[in-house]
Parts: sequence; C-alpha cells; structure tokens
Amino acid sequence: MESGGWARRDVAVAGRVLATAAPLGQAGGAVLTVVIEGDGRAHDRFGRPTADPTPADPQGLRIARAWPDAPKAWIARPCQFTRHADARCRAEDWTVDRFSDAVLAAMDAGVDQLKRQAGAGRVVLVGWSGGGVVAAALARRRSDVAGLVTFAAPLDIAGWTAERDLSPLNLAADAQGLAERLPAIPQAHYLGLRDRVVPVEANPAAEDTADEAHDCCWERRAAQAAARLKAR
Repeated sequence: MESGGWARRDVAVAGRVLATAAPLGQAGGAVLTVVIEGDGRAHDRFGRPTADPTPADPQGLRIARAWPDAPKAWIARPCQFTRHADARCRAEDWTVDRFSDAVLAAMDAGVDQLKRQAGAGRVVLVGWSGGGVVAAALARRRSDVAGLVTFAAPLDIAGWTAERDLSPLNLAADAQGLAERLPAIPQAHYLGLRDRVVPVEANPAAEDTADEAHDCCWERRAAQAAARLKAR
C-alpha cells in the first residue's frame, strides 16, 4: 500500500482503528472523494467467518488509485489491515454486523477524519460491493455529501441475502431500504453483466451496467463514473 505515490495512515476514531490511504503530497480541496473498501475476506470457502477480513486484493483501493479527481482518499472497513491493532475486533464486525449502527458510526467518523485532513467542506462517497452499501448508508446519514457512486453493490440487502439464502444481517436504520430511499444527490450506480455475486436485481437503483465480473476490474470504470457524476 505504501507504493505508487500513496501512503497508508491508520486513524483512531470512535474507539476503532481504521486503515486509510491517500496520495502523497496531494493538495487539499473543497470536495474530497472517499472510496470505501468492500467486505474483504469475510468468510472462507466453507462459509465460516475468517480470522482476519483483510482483502488480498483490495478492489476499493484500485478504484481510489484510478479515480481522476483530487483530493481523494481510501478507507478500509473495520479490522481490515488493522486486525491486530484494534482490540475491539470481533468476527461479527465483518459478518452479521458489517452494516450495523456501530460499524457505520465508525466509518462515519473515519470519513470525518479524512475530510478534516484534506481541509474539505464536502465529500463524494464511492464504494465497491459492500463498500457501496456503506457509502449509500452514509450518504443518507450525512448532510455534506456532494455525490454517490457504487460499483457492484447490493443495495437491496434484504432481497440479496434472501436470494442467496444467507442469514439476515443486522442493519442500521440508514442501511435499510437503500434501493428505495436514496438521498436526492448526484449519483451513479454500476452493476456487472458478468457478476455472479451481485446480480442486476440486487440494486434496482442501478442505471449503468458494464461488462465486468464482481471482483474485477472496476477501476477501469472510475473515469466514466466520475464524469457521469459531474453530468448529473
């Protein structure tokens, strides 16, 4: 992560430790783009919770690096890259509670911290997969969101978990009914035509489809999404 002109910085917020990263030496600006990482390695191939949710190939970070607008930053989900630095980590944080009020509160505080560091007044929230769910939920919670972009995000969480025969998740109020009650801000939602994890039906808000699978290669759509957002 400490390569390609980016530097990692762990931040302590809301009693948690979150991994973040931003381009070295970037200037501040009025609007900060924050890219939120996906769910990471939440379960093993047998469906059991993992001991560490850190993704081997963080797709959100790829998108952040490719995002054309600055200032920009990336933020991981709780316990990703900080499993041993955060004493409060528990498997529920990246499984049934990953969209809970406590987790969203930590992510909200993390965005606040990044915003202060950039000297920004507003934020654009971008998220891939479960990170898109977090981005959309925070967009409902915050009053400073200038735009919202999701890639391969199952905004209809209840329908998605039922369709995949998964256990219901503990959802914060801001994460419930996302597909039907998104804020009135510029936004763009992309789904992959080859995505077997989050099919088109999982995000009724999506207007754009791309010839992508779930976990590759959404960074190629970053410039298009940024332009689409500006046109809204």
